[in-house]
Amino acid sequence: MSNKVSPTATLARKRGRPSRHEASESGGATTITREQILATATAMAKTEPLGDISMVGLARELGVAPTLIHYYIGSRDDLISGVANRYFKERCSRLQALTGDWKKDLWCEAHQSFAMGVEYGGVLRYMMSHNRFRLFQQVSEGESDFGVLYLDRVASIFKRAGFKPQHAAMGYHLMSQYVMTCAYAQVSRQLPAFHAQYIQDHIHSAPQGELSGAQYFADAFSTLDSETVFPEGLRLLIDSFDLWLPPSKRGKPLSK
Repeated sequence: MSNKVSPTATLARKRGRPSRHEASESGGATTITREQILATATAMAKTEPLGDISMVGLARELGVAPTLIHYYIGSRDDLISGVANRYFKERCSRLQALTGDWKKDLWCEAHQSFAMGVEYGGVLRYMMSHNRFRLFQQVSEGESDFGVLYLDRVASIFKRAGFKPQHAAMGYHLMSQYVMTCAYAQVSRQLPAFHAQYIQDHIHSAPQGELSGAQYFADAFSTLDSETVFPEGLRLLIDSFDLWLPPSKRGKPLSK
């Protein structure tokens, strides 16, 4: 008797998950796959917060019964981790070949990460407010955890540059926090340029002699956007890492 598993059943059945027979009896199509479900959820997470994507909403989007989503995905944790892993897989696929110039390599990686954060705003929002699956993912045997592969890639830039382990760890953390915060400000429309007229009107309406400091830079402040703020802050951050290295290993300052 054959023990072959259906090609669409890519995961072992988990406790509480309906059987495939139960799922198909509920009226849903049986041609859906786990990859199709995760691809749809990942596309939804470009705009919808990852934590808000439900099994029912996915089923509606795909035109299948919710029980079928549970059958192939499992729990909500499995869904969130599956989407996060696809997100990190995409980040890894966009990484450029390392040049050997650690400042340029960090610069390119940070810009790519910023662009990914803005593109996948729903994933970014989740990672800004949750610790679980922010980096390490739940994967089945034979699957790659692209979160840890991405971590290894960036950590290797610091290692090759000659940073001590504690400085490499600190540099990675500081840069990650900076990139995510800047991407979140763009996605959430928190940058001054999004509210330029309101800022200028509010500051300049103050009586003469008041708010002199704010009025001094009101016009410049109200124009700040990602195109100017993000690269300038990143340049200052990466150049400051030089202080951790001996003079012989320091890189050239990043050009403005």
